[in-house]
Amino acid sequence: MKHGGEYARRLKQLHNRLLRQHGKPEVPEPLDPLDQLLVGILAGCTSLARAMATRQRLRNAVVDLNELRVTPVIELEELIADGVPLAASKARDIIAALNEIRRREDRLDLGFLAQRGRREARDYLESISGVSRAAAACTLLFALNGHAIPVDELTLHVLRKDELVDPVSDIAEVQGFLERHVAASDAAVFALLLNRYVCARGARLDLQEVLRAAQPAPATPPSPPPAEPSPATAPAGRPSARKPAAKATTTPPGPNAAKSPPDHPQPKARPAAQAPADQQPKAGPAGQNPAAQPPKAALRRKK
Repeated sequence: MKHGGEYARRLKQLHNRLLRQHGKPEVPEPLDPLDQLLVGILAGCTSLARAMATRQRLRNAVVDLNELRVTPVIELEELIADGVPLAASKARDIIAALNEIRRREDRLDLGFLAQRGRREARDYLESISGVSRAAAACTLLFALNGHAIPVDELTLHVLRKDELVDPVSDIAEVQGFLERHVAASDAAVFALLLNRYVCARGARLDLQEVLRAAQPAPATPPSPPPAEPSPATAPAGRPSARKPAAKATTTPPGPNAAKSPPDHPQPKARPAAQAPADQQPKAGPAGQNPAAQPPKAALRRKK
């Protein structure tokens, strides 16, 4: 988390202030892990005290957890609507979690998690349908004596608003930050004090808006790389590298190709008039031009 040292200092100041204001709260007796899981689901965006009271009312309304598992969602929503907010989603989560545990273990029991390592127990709880990170942490902390601090959407909203954590951090990051800076021996007391503080600060907030604000922003697809500028649009002052123009190649015409007329037709030269065959000069010895030989009459005069 960015500026983690400063946020850790503010967190310690908050812890000390809450201890002075409210004293050290009494940690409730551990419940069965499955009952504590119900409390964790019901405690989303509300107080642990209201969640525990609602859980007790549910247990009194049914014979056992198996009857609760097969209760229609609409009936379960009516049973918990007077005790905690977000009753519809919590009713669905409770039934989904009970059904998945029954399918996995062939019974409704989580007591075996007490013999598992804390990391393994947390991973198992978080893998159950309908179980949030906060509900899993609540079960691990109060039923399995593990080091965990529940952080739900309302807790995240208040801590962000009061500048006690990074304003862009999510639930997982804030939960890890709190667990690193609060000792295991103080985790239960701190979680109770923090829950009281958050419920007081967020009493008048619209929970639907809080839930929407806690959702991670959708991933933005990476933009394509910028296209290389063409030579015609190259920046001024920077010469564009142009490839030399390829030499034009002339394909010889086929035998049936029509001859195109020349661009500038030249006049045909007239052939020279030829003398009759009997008047044409006879060829002399090789290498001599008969026209260049002097006539015979001239030779006789010289003699």
